[in-house]
Amino acid sequence: MSIHPDAYLRAILEHSADAIVTTDAQARVVEWNPAAEQLFGWRRAEIVGQPAEGIWEEPEERRKLLRLVEKKGKVIDYETRLKNRAGRTIDVSVTMSQLRDEAGRLLGTIGISKDIRKRKRLERELKRLAITDPLTALYNRAHFNERVVEEVERAKRMKHPLSLGLADLDGFKQYNDSQGHQAGDGALRKVGRAVMSTLRRHVDLAFRYGGDEFVFVFPEADLTAGRTAAERLRSRIEQEVGPAITASIGVAALHEGISARELIRAADQAMYRAKAGGGNRVEAATGA
Repeated sequence: MSIHPDAYLRAILEHSADAIVTTDAQARVVEWNPAAEQLFGWRRAEIVGQPAEGIWEEPEERRKLLRLVEKKGKVIDYETRLKNRAGRTIDVSVTMSQLRDEAGRLLGTIGISKDIRKRKRLERELKRLAITDPLTALYNRAHFNERVVEEVERAKRMKHPLSLGLADLDGFKQYNDSQGHQAGDGALRKVGRAVMSTLRRHVDLAFRYGGDEFVFVFPEADLTAGRTAAERLRSRIEQEVGPAITASIGVAALHEGISARELIRAADQAMYRAKAGGGNRVEAATGA
């Protein structure tokens, strides 16, 4: 029993698990299979004849892909973001080819989109775990080593202020020894929560630097502003974890000719002066 080619192609469109969208030479939608309806939310009757750019979060991204397709004839697994009828973005992997007739004239394109949102969520979660301290939920030291260099370079390039605070917990070792490691871990978690609730969201950065050491980066903050921010952190830690555990914090500010390593060293020296002065206080670096 033979199957008519048109029926065969229609069956492929109908039963494909991936969204298949074809366009004409004017970039208008010609075919829109059921998987595309499910992924994007538009019914076929609503979208056929409409500009294909309408489903792209960034239309220029589609034009970039078309230029690649024109150059190579086909692009496989091009990761980008499209949008659905509700305007929500969708992470997809697009394979696109040109459609040409027997004479070589351009008829349009065919694009096959795979939904990769689950994979992208997993990748983002794995990345988050790789840069996060599991106990305090702050960034870890490995991420600090990368990020502090980036922030210092950015501040120098933009000629913007930046300050850094380095904190050491007063009394933590004694508390941990007398109350046990579980209690010590609980105290560190409280410190993490206190820090996160005090810093400027999406501006300041906090890292667990060592066992009971923490480091804070205050973008757009000179030494005075950095010291004020550090004092807020010191006070909040005392409220949440004290009186058995408090924080001594040293603050240093970026200035011309200083490197990220030197900035950390200056904050560290200021922190030791805070410890020597009795703890539970903030000291600013001298000469900064």
